Amino acid sequence: MMRRLCRGFLAAALLISAMPGAQTVRAYDFSDEEEWIARCSAVQDSSADSQACEAFREYYTQQQEELEEQVSAFQADLDALQDDMSQLEETVQEQHALLEELEADIEEKNASIEAIQETITQLEEDIQAREEEIARWDAQIKARMLSEQASLGTNQVVDMIMDSGSLEEMMRTLEGLQRITESDSEQIESLEEEKAALQQQRSEQDRLQETEETQREQLQAQRRQQEELLEANEELITLYRQQEAQLQEEMRSAQVDIERIGDHLIDMDTAGDYQGSSSDGWLNPIEGPTSAGTWYYPGGGVHLGVDRAVSVGTPIHAPADGLIVWAANPADTNGGYLGNWAGYPYGAGNNIAMLVRVNDTTYFVSFSHMAQYGMTVSAGDSVSQGDVIGLTGNSGNSSGAHCHIEIINLGSMSISEAASQFASTADFAWGCGWSSPSTGCDSKGSTPCRERPETLIG
Repeated sequence: MMRRLCRGFLAAALLISAMPGAQTVRAYDFSDEEEWIARCSAVQDSSADSQACEAFREYYTQQQEELEEQVSAFQADLDALQDDMSQLEETVQEQHALLEELEADIEEKNASIEAIQETITQLEEDIQAREEEIARWDAQIKARMLSEQASLGTNQVVDMIMDSGSLEEMMRTLEGLQRITESDSEQIESLEEEKAALQQQRSEQDRLQETEETQREQLQAQRRQQEELLEANEELITLYRQQEAQLQEEMRSAQVDIERIGDHLIDMDTAGDYQGSSSDGWLNPIEGPTSAGTWYYPGGGVHLGVDRAVSVGTPIHAPADGLIVWAANPADTNGGYLGNWAGYPYGAGNNIAMLVRVNDTTYFVSFSHMAQYGMTVSAGDSVSQGDVIGLTGNSGNSSGAHCHIEIINLGSMSISEAASQFASTADFAWGCGWSSPSTGCDSKGSTPCRERPETLIG
């Protein structure tokens, strides 16, 4: 016979029995399935009992069929989500490639702008030096011409020529005057050339400044494009996380046949045998950096635990004395990818769950995405604080080597009571759900509630 996760609902089955000459409608309460299983497993003493058990068998068969249909529907949803996630991942990869191209273009334009700036700076220095040189020449020519006009009037020039002692002296005087005129003319011509060169430099400076401004505008436009792409990327990631959380919520709250996972689950008959003591404090189970904290992923989306980003094969230690209530390793050690729903709860890959009591409070602690090899415990084992219980991996719904840790505060409940409840429900969320941080202990105010592992284990 099969037991189910979701119990406590009122199940009423209406039996229409064909009796000679009449039809009788009888109602049965099948809410306590265990009692009915035990009752109908024995020999029936009356036709009424046989009739009731027949109704229970019909009810139970119907429940099983509905369960199978529900599981099939969820599997179809999972398959569709995996297709959607593949498309999203392709889009994200394309965006990352485009972002890399944009970053390369931005770096190239920054280098070009820096080169233009250096050229403009050098031009500014050359222009300033040339302007100073032109001003100096201008002043010299004007001063000399004023001096010559003042001292070499027409009569004075004639007097200088006529006062020459000889023809040879007179020719030298005329030649000297001519040279003075030619020198002034050459300087004026050179001055005009310098002014023309200065104007050309200023034109080049203006052109370079326009080029710089154009490239800066292009750079700003590319940066805006980059920001838009990053925002779109984040929205896609958020959408993925929302879809993932929603589907996990539906999958994990669905009725599940315990016999399908019973090999990895503590037996209800032995759940109450644990006699362990309370630990005085917590031990950090994994030494390594945190890649995602509680309650949100860095890129968006709900995250109900802490991720320790460590290499595959890193030892996982028991954080306190406790009882292993679940241990399963059905997935490849390094076969994880986003949308891989291997393991139970769906996507957990290889995982271990245990109950511990620390400072007189009971906690449920789970480790997910572990290695398939190196698991040293089984459901029902007692462990001591510091014992190696398994190794980290990259299994199930995982994008890289890490271990996902969740801690649920069960309050004053004893470990035996908690073990028996978990054996009958296999509820890894303990009624706290999978899609919202509102069931955190700081918000909920009552147990069971989710703890931030970072505050307990470091």
